[in-house]
Amino acid sequence: MGLFMRNVPAGGRVFVVAAFFLLPVLGLLWSDRPQAVSFVLYANLYALALYDYYTFRLPNLLTATLVATGLLRAYMAGFAMQPYIIGVAAGFFSLWLLAFVYRKLRGRHGLGLGDAKFLAGAGAWVAWYGLPLVLLIASLAGLGAILIKTVMKSEFDPAKPVPFGPFLCCGLWLIWLYFDRISF
Repeated sequence: MGLFMRNVPAGGRVFVVAAFFLLPVLGLLWSDRPQAVSFVLYANLYALALYDYYTFRLPNLLTATLVATGLLRAYMAGFAMQPYIIGVAAGFFSLWLLAFVYRKLRGRHGLGLGDAKFLAGAGAWVAWYGLPLVLLIASLAGLGAILIKTVMKSEFDPAKPVPFGPFLCCGLWLIWLYFDRISF
């Protein structure tokens, strides 16, 4: 797992790695998506989720790969590229704007640019019309995780950072698997 996991207890490492790997792979069994394409997305999401979980960073190489593979998949499938290109721009600028406004209002960072780059990659995979659901699922999953952790440990520290990347990965994965070309 590399250097970024050296401070994590072995038991925690095994649980996190197993949960991030086994549960989403089981989701492929009930999906009608092409499994080779889904595996490319999943491998990238797996790496992004683990990296962010342990380092609070989403590396540029992995987010750029997410954008490139998503756009390539849309092109190779013969889809109109406009919704996916709009998805890349809308994904990045929506979270960039949210981070900018938060920083101006609160005087501290609340969201990293890696999250904005990730959402650009999500837009490349599910187009602009899938992004609201990706964010909804990610936000609800993140809030649920914080609530469970707070109840289990009886403590809450709003200043403590939470890696949002794993929840974004969960949202993108679920939208990719179960919502086929969402339309309004």
